[in-house]
Amino acid sequence: MFTSKIIISEDFERIKEEMIEKYGYNRLRLIPKTPANDFLLDDARLVEKESYIAEIDEKIIVLMAHNFRIEAQNFLLKLLEEPPQNVKFLIVVPSKNLLLPTIKSRLICEKRNIQKSKNSLNLKLDKMDLKTLFEFLQENENLDKNELMEKITLLTEQMVKIKDFNAKELENFYESYELAKLNSKSSLILSTLLLNFYTKK
Repeated sequence: MFTSKIIISEDFERIKEEMIEKYGYNRLRLIPKTPANDFLLDDARLVEKESYIAEIDEKIIVLMAHNFRIEAQNFLLKLLEEPPQNVKFLIVVPSKNLLLPTIKSRLICEKRNIQKSKNSLNLKLDKMDLKTLFEFLQENENLDKNELMEKITLLTEQMVKIKDFNAKELENFYESYELAKLNSKSSLILSTLLLNFYTKK
């Protein structure tokens, strides 16, 4: 029997494989089907719809994303608090700071120390001063769209591990990612993110 929980991990694929091996693919419902950069309100609505499809046996709805939109989290609150019969939830996210306190209070939290190879930022955010900030901006001023989107994802994951951000501040990370999709200039987006982080107490 599975207990609804949050798992803190960046290795979505490994968690998925573990769940399939332990509980079987037929008991899992992956929403979205593959881990997303952002878990959206539409995804939350799909979770609700799936939750109310009656099942004889227990089913586990698995939510995996690098970031969870605030409105999507708020939409899920009642569902997590009062889940339908035989429905359990697993939320997998890189940092617990990406989740609202109201979400975290409803589920147990399990941290996995899994190292996943990924491109390095080459920037120590916890020791960053203005000099290293501007050096980083110079090194990354001509990124293409995909490179910029990857940098924003990496920055977001690292920043939320170091400082606590409120709902409005978390929304800024999502907006930066959306601007990157529109081919906005990398130096402007990165400088805004880094300066906001640097000046945040």
